[in-house]
Order: sequence, then C-alpha cells, then structure tokens
Amino acid sequence: MTESLQGARVVIGSIGDDIHVVGITILGHALRNAGAEVIQLGIQTPVEEFVATAVAEDADAVFVSSSNGHAAIFCDGVRGLMAAAGADDVLLYVGGNLANTAAADWSEVEARFLAMGFDRAYPSRTQPAQAISDLVADLAQRRSASNG
Repeated sequence: MTESLQGARVVIGSIGDDIHVVGITILGHALRNAGAEVIQLGIQTPVEEFVATAVAEDADAVFVSSSNGHAAIFCDGVRGLMAAAGADDVLLYVGGNLANTAAADWSEVEARFLAMGFDRAYPSRTQPAQAISDLVADLAQRRSASNG
C-alpha cells in the first residue's frame, strides 16, 4: 500500500448493540499497516464512548462499524455530540450493513448517514483500501484548507 496515514489517530469500534468484531478487526489491521495509530474500542460501544475517546485521544477520525442494520438508531446525533465536545473537526466515517434490509437502496442509506453529519458512509464489502484512500485524501484536504 503506497498511501500513508503516518501520524493519524483513528478511533474505531462497533456501535450500540452490535457485536460484530470482524469488520473492525480487519479495518484496524489495515489502518495500522498504513501507519495510523488505532484506538480500537471493540464491540457494543456507546456513542458517548466514541465521542469521549475521540476527544481524549485527539483523534483525526472516527470509524463506526455496524453489521446488524441498527446503526441509524445509534448514529443519529453523533456529529452534534462531537461538536458539543469541541471535536467538530474530527472526520466521521460509518460502514457495514447500515440498513436493516438488504433490499434498501444504497444511495438512500448513504444520504441518510451523510445528513446525520458523517463525512463518508460505506456499504458492506467495501475494501479497507478504499476507506484508507479516502481518509488520506480527506486529511490532506483538511490540512490544505487550514493552511490556505
């Protein structure tokens, strides 16, 4: 992998009642291999723990994973809590089985999470390389915006 996340601090975990650990484990390894420092929260993580950890760890990004389709229940309001905690500049990503049915139209699911304040939303089976590439680009854009 040619892209580097050297120096980036990333919080990852499965949200709410989700017990699916495979996605965050794979993503955690990929992020570390790309140079990121990963703070892995594990499964069944409350929203408040994502926020508190992002603030305490001075995170650049938070990756929320969900496999059971309940993410919308737990993710609504995350951006507001981040802003209230003074971390409104932290990039928010969400991925996995984000709808409670496989028949859901992905563009509608994605639009719902973007409207909640997530910077990116990924369907299940998205390769970690895509999320890493997006994070590299988003961090570079943030740096250039703050320098320009």
